[in-house]
Amino acid sequence: MSVDLDADATGTTAVIAEVLAELPDVAAALDAVHRSAWEAVDSRLLDLCRIRAAHLIGCDSEATTVTPGSGVEPAVAALVAQWPTSTVFDARDRAVLAWCEQFVIDVASLSDDVVADVRDHLGADGLVDFTNAFLVVEQRQRLRVLWEHVDLMGGTDR
Repeated sequence: MSVDLDADATGTTAVIAEVLAELPDVAAALDAVHRSAWEAVDSRLLDLCRIRAAHLIGCDSEATTVTPGSGVEPAVAALVAQWPTSTVFDARDRAVLAWCEQFVIDVASLSDDVVADVRDHLGADGLVDFTNAFLVVEQRQRLRVLWEHVDLMGGTDR
């Protein structure tokens, strides 16, 4: 499965390009690591976590969109906040989404049980890869939320 990051469904890439217009090398490096993150892991799991993280940190534009080609259906995306009880999520999804929530809320409090559950589903190397990929995706959201809060986009409403 290949995600279409050029579609910029969330608008975050455009926001980064706008804010970093005078630093094109930095914007290009951020884009390259973002693309690498999506190539390194299961795009469906990463998109589920991207959506959940957006809910938690208040990145509304990312909370309401699906990354094209990720394999997440819009109907499933709409249920991400109900992942503990919704029947559309399997044990693997739940393990990763539980990990995601703890990671976003307080990474230092990640419990051994939650980490072990993800490791059981993804393997030790898969857990490391997923952690690195998710960090990239989540930090882009945090940058966007910050930049919108301090209005670094010249008053544009994104």
